[in-house]
Amino acid sequence: MTYLKLEQEEQRKSPTMLDYAIGALVVIGITKLWFPEAIPFRFFEFLNFRGTLWQAVSGAWPLFAWGIGITSLMVFTTRNGDDEVFNAERNLFVRFLLSIWAGVSEEILFRWLLFFSAIATVQLFNWLFFGWAGFGIPEWIYTNVMGPVADFATLYFLHDILFNGFGWAVGAAVISANGRFRDGHAYQGLLGFVNSWFCGMFFFWIMFNHGLFASMIVHALYNLFIYLVIYIDSKIEHVLFYRTRY
Repeated sequence: MTYLKLEQEEQRKSPTMLDYAIGALVVIGITKLWFPEAIPFRFFEFLNFRGTLWQAVSGAWPLFAWGIGITSLMVFTTRNGDDEVFNAERNLFVRFLLSIWAGVSEEILFRWLLFFSAIATVQLFNWLFFGWAGFGIPEWIYTNVMGPVADFATLYFLHDILFNGFGWAVGAAVISANGRFRDGHAYQGLLGFVNSWFCGMFFFWIMFNHGLFASMIVHALYNLFIYLVIYIDSKIEHVLFYRTRY
């Protein structure tokens, strides 16, 4: 099964992004109406651009370097199928459009809507599981286990986000929304599963520091750089194929 077919199969089995977005909007709407202080951000808080485009893109160089490096290691040590070799330009164009779509739609969903709705839902579950008695189990788990582990795994790069002045629920919501983002890339295998978690956490860092528009651009560029590596590898194999055949 090809990568494209595998992705389509995974999407067929899972709720659509629109389903998730509508559900998140309902949660956010109810929370903003009856419990406005539960989400410590305005609805359009991050829908902006902070600083310059160059600051956002240059700050993401470790992400780009990792994506280009690991993709090069994978594609240059394997052989592409005929479609990749003989339709490299067409595939690159399609993937260019997909990069833009993923950068915009996934950032809106995971870094905004699901993130905001998770801030509300983690507090609800915390209240249900003994938060009303002064000892919320979800809060304890995040503060003592999940938060510190995520902080260590990201080399404390997101410490101010995971443990900030907005309270534990914001950090827990980051991990929750990013878990959805990671799960959405499970079709890519174990490496893609783990890689998407780290990428998602980096996109959160971009959003908090440079705004949602910047995270969209960085996300799209990350995908495009990967596809450019695949394109270059396909062109090299195309040349080698003809050299071996003729």
